[in-house]
Amino acid sequence: MKLLARDGTPGPGRLPACPTCTESTYWWGRLVACPDRVFHPIIFLALLLIFARLLPAQVAKFRVRESAGLRRFSIPVRTSIRTDASPLALHENGKPIPAQFTPRGDGTVEIDFNASHAPREVREYRVERGDGPPVANNMSIGQANGVFSVRSGLQYDVPENLLGLLRQVSTGKLSYLRPGSQGLVLNYKDDVEFRAGGTGHWNVPIKATVTKRGPLVCGVRFESMEGLRGDRSVKSVVEMEFPRSKSWVEVRWAVDDPNRWVTAMMADLNLLMEGGPTVVDFGANNTVYLGLRPGQRAALSASMPVQSDSPLWFVRLGSDIYASGMKAPAEGWAHIMDPQRSTAVALDAFGRESNDRIEVSADGRFVIRREIVRGNERYMRFWIHFVSSPVQIGAATSPQAILNPLRVEWE
Repeated sequence: MKLLARDGTPGPGRLPACPTCTESTYWWGRLVACPDRVFHPIIFLALLLIFARLLPAQVAKFRVRESAGLRRFSIPVRTSIRTDASPLALHENGKPIPAQFTPRGDGTVEIDFNASHAPREVREYRVERGDGPPVANNMSIGQANGVFSVRSGLQYDVPENLLGLLRQVSTGKLSYLRPGSQGLVLNYKDDVEFRAGGTGHWNVPIKATVTKRGPLVCGVRFESMEGLRGDRSVKSVVEMEFPRSKSWVEVRWAVDDPNRWVTAMMADLNLLMEGGPTVVDFGANNTVYLGLRPGQRAALSASMPVQSDSPLWFVRLGSDIYASGMKAPAEGWAHIMDPQRSTAVALDAFGRESNDRIEVSADGRFVIRREIVRGNERYMRFWIHFVSSPVQIGAATSPQAILNPLRVEWE
């Protein structure tokens, strides 16, 4: 558009002459000082619309860093932002990528996406207003016959009352669990154990909510008041997530226990072992492997506080010490294998602020136990990864990669 002076002749930085304006001013002065209340508000609104279209669509910006020196392949990444914008899209190094945005009901939106970083690589990400690339939703989660059924490559059956934690995991041809798992367990201060889930005090059932329905992650949240001795109870919150890109379940379990009644938290599952001896690899600061004969059990443990002349971790076969380490802490994982199946179990922050143990029996039962030290928070985060044997071929992601997630850094 050609800009004119007051007399209608072209002029730099000027708008068309106002028929009622008697002041010779540049356009920005006119918008403020011109007495014409009809013509100039229209111009002002038009400029606002133009400026609004020029405003950046960016909502948030962050980077993701690989800090463990490990190659990553479609590793799940989770972060969150506070925004009410919708729809949203995610860009990686300037290119749109598939992402899942889940409002959490508290003003935050959780973002799930996959990343494939080289060792030590850093990539830039932007959250923008608008639609992202379409993602085929090959995941599903439904509730029927007392279970949540998650379908994502593997088939997971999760009890709707949480008792047992997992009822079954299968590929359709191969099953990974046998009946009788205890699931999540709380240890009261007098060493009495209470299963988490089911019906709490005053016949209040556990509250189960589907939190994510794909296309990249499915999730379920369980909230309950867990009964202990007498009328004592503690609040328990369990979040289970199932990423499409990996064959694992991530479990985050928090217990609100201001009176310090709970002294330990446990996860107790029965794996199905067939066709040979149970072989176990323990992730200490190096790998310790052994075969278990019927009736045998082995455990990796780390205790706090550590004395200067004490080992940082132990592997015991029965009651005997099988291996120990003095120089570096244990990584905190185990592979449990038969000729067809391999299951990886990994516990976050193993032995750092608590007395932790991963125990495996020849029949496939494993127990993750966290004993609380010095009044620390009652919290566990662990993964159970189901793959085929041999694990070096069946698992594209190592326990070390699971325990060292890609790091999100906000600007």
